[in-house]
Amino acid sequence: MSGFLKTWQWTWTRAPQRGSWGLDRNWHRSEAARHLKAGNLADAERHLTLAVKEADARGLAPAQRVTLRLELAGLQRSLAAPPGIDGADQIDLSKMRDAENTLREAIIVCTQASDAKLYLRSLDALADIFCLVEDYEALEGVASDAIRLGAAIPGENIQQLEERLRRLAVAQDKNGRFTDALKTFEQAITLREKRYGPSHIETGNLMAEVGRICRARGFHDHAQACLKRALRIYESHFGIDSAETLGVVQELAGALEGMGDLDGAAAQYERVLGLQLRKLGYENVEEVAEMQYSLACLQIGWGNFSRARELLTECLGAFKRAGGARLAVAYESLAHVEEREGRVSFALDELAKATKVWEKCNPPQLEDLARNLELRAELSEQLRLRVDANHLRKQARHILAAAEDQAADTETQTA
Repeated sequence: MSGFLKTWQWTWTRAPQRGSWGLDRNWHRSEAARHLKAGNLADAERHLTLAVKEADARGLAPAQRVTLRLELAGLQRSLAAPPGIDGADQIDLSKMRDAENTLREAIIVCTQASDAKLYLRSLDALADIFCLVEDYEALEGVASDAIRLGAAIPGENIQQLEERLRRLAVAQDKNGRFTDALKTFEQAITLREKRYGPSHIETGNLMAEVGRICRARGFHDHAQACLKRALRIYESHFGIDSAETLGVVQELAGALEGMGDLDGAAAQYERVLGLQLRKLGYENVEEVAEMQYSLACLQIGWGNFSRARELLTECLGAFKRAGGARLAVAYESLAHVEEREGRVSFALDELAKATKVWEKCNPPQLEDLARNLELRAELSEQLRLRVDANHLRKQARHILAAAEDQAADTETQTA
């Protein structure tokens, strides 16, 4: 045997035989995985980008080329919006555009290969990006396409379909078509119930979300229906005095108020107060007093002055501990209640108490003090105490002048 043939025979029998080139043999992909595990996202992106180019150059199967692009887009999305960022204004839009372009390339490859499932995965990933950057017009288009395509694929995941419906509803709402959004939300709720059951906490979470959105859009009938269902589920799952339950009760009270059911709203707000008292006890008097004051203001707006007086009297005890503007405003609110019920002399007494508090504020609240004195002057006029009224107005003018001088000095120092 000639030397050439011997050499060829040795090479064939002893050299390692390489199988077909695929994702498992892509060195750049392996390096990307190693860097990703180490937290080096930028290096991982660089290697995945090279892996995509190499796969295209070698003419790898379309499914493998799409898979690489989906991995790359996911990595670019993580670079653009790392965990813990707060709001779309902190997103790296340039990197997010890279992710979008990568996914659009994946969609083109899917179209050429007629791979519906990978096409759907690409659309879902693209929708995720549009959610993050709050591009709701683009989100609506992509979510609609994904829903239509998913309906044509046998055995499509119900969880993914529900998420697509929820995203579409959010996009329709943000694009000013809440009536359409409400219908889409109802479809999502039906799927959520089918998946988890009508009394599951996940069903309650979606009902609470839809209820809050309905209330914000002025659809109070739909809001209260959703929130009542959510409330029953939350009470069963979390307990009647949990933070989650209290949040739904407050939303429900607001929805009832929006419907004009003031008695129902008042009952829910009173329930919140009672639950908070039960949860916090009287050790957290400041927080309870804040709730009492807020509820008192609502009762004033609804004309329930007797209940407002009770609540204000209760919260004043807590506010007296720290004094300050909060105490003065509470006294003035009580004065307003007394005036509305025709007890003008009592209103004057409460305003006088507020005056003393404003005078002790540090830093001085001169404009608020002047406003308080003007209110006292008006009520003094009603009681025909004209000398007192004139004196109070004179005091108010002097204090307002001092406030203007103080503001001018502050502006000069700043300049």
